[in-house]
Amino acid sequence: MQKVICINNEGLELEFKVGEKYDVDRELETTYIVTNELGKKHTVFKTQFGPVEESGAAI
Repeated sequence: MQKVICINNEGLELEFKVGEKYDVDRELETTYIVTNELGKKHTVFKTQFGPVEESGAAI
């Protein structure tokens, strides 16, 4: 399942934490429909969330 990371919570501090990863249920043109840690679905703007960069390379 695709995940996104919270970049800016814009007043949704009770629902999302900056830097936390969330599951994407659906991706639309300008928004994601995500599930938060409480299991609630929300529509969020892509400008507030970004794709998670999963890299297996060690630095």
